[in-house]
Amino acid sequence: MPSWKLAVFLPLSWACSYVELPWQGDLDEEPSYLIARTMELANLYGTTEYRIEVVPRSGSRTFGYLAPMNLFHLHGLSLKIPFEGMNEAGLTVSAHYLAQAVYEEPLPGQDTLNALDLVPALLANCSSVDEATRLLESVKVVAPKVGEQNFGGLHWAITDPSGKTLIVEYLEGKRMILENHPRVMTNDPDIRWHWRNLNTYVNLSPNYPWQNDILQIKVDDDIGTVPRPIGHGWNLFGLPGDPSPPSRFARLFYLRGYATKAKPLKSFNDAVVLGNALLNNVFLPIGPIAENPREPGDGPELTDYAVLKSPKDKVMLIRGYVNSQWRQIDLKRLDFSKSYAWPLEDGSLGVQDITNAGEKLVQI
Repeated sequence: MPSWKLAVFLPLSWACSYVELPWQGDLDEEPSYLIARTMELANLYGTTEYRIEVVPRSGSRTFGYLAPMNLFHLHGLSLKIPFEGMNEAGLTVSAHYLAQAVYEEPLPGQDTLNALDLVPALLANCSSVDEATRLLESVKVVAPKVGEQNFGGLHWAITDPSGKTLIVEYLEGKRMILENHPRVMTNDPDIRWHWRNLNTYVNLSPNYPWQNDILQIKVDDDIGTVPRPIGHGWNLFGLPGDPSPPSRFARLFYLRGYATKAKPLKSFNDAVVLGNALLNNVFLPIGPIAENPREPGDGPELTDYAVLKSPKDKVMLIRGYVNSQWRQIDLKRLDFSKSYAWPLEDGSLGVQDITNAGEKLVQI
């Protein structure tokens, strides 16, 4: 069934986060990028599940691709939509919710592409950001419609192994393709708003806050000298900690920047360690996010899964909400002429019992 026919029931992913991490093993090499993203989605009427799938190349698909699939089972009908994926050429696409989106109007004689079908269309037909741009220019991307209502507000991050990265948005009926220099994306408002909003936090600093030493005085009790920093973290005072899209965008931008300034990433493993830490910072546990009673089907939101992916290495790591153990899939070793599937959650916590693995120490 075409995805738009059930889009009326779909609240989509309200709070996804995305950040790219540069790493460089040799200063003479071009940097590689590891992409870290989370997927947040309410469990729509208790019908939502996830499965990792290989969609094979075929007559209509030039490239096979790997994607975590969102599976919805509604009124006896099944719907499968990828909001995330990487193809065998290393092109990656990440779709995030954007309520502000207003899509293009179809023109007579011009091909159209439903917004919910954009991820699989790009992954199946494009090997680079430039090819993805040409595909978008050749069609009108239109809103899913049920009756006269539009659904499916999204924007997309598209990257390839060269390191080129774009944001694609549809605002006021017009296509906007922007090079994603900050290499961060969340949700509403539009990406230009987020870029300007980074100016709000220029007071932050990677340095320990000694700047007020010129004001110090000794007070005549046990308080001692004031003002002075006590403990750590005051250089980040004012960095927002709430889960709203603007706050997550700012946190990912500044935390990644200060982390890589203090310790440049020199390997894929370095990037995975930092990517994991940044995703933990925007992880949403089930419960605290208030539900919207005016949105049918809106349920408790959570980080259903997280992804780390390397376009150049053609590797994807994925973890679930219950089982947070990272699992790796090497696209170079997959046979994209065939279909494969893995459960996103395996029913376990992913905890390893090391009780019997301890080494006996010799007492001296």
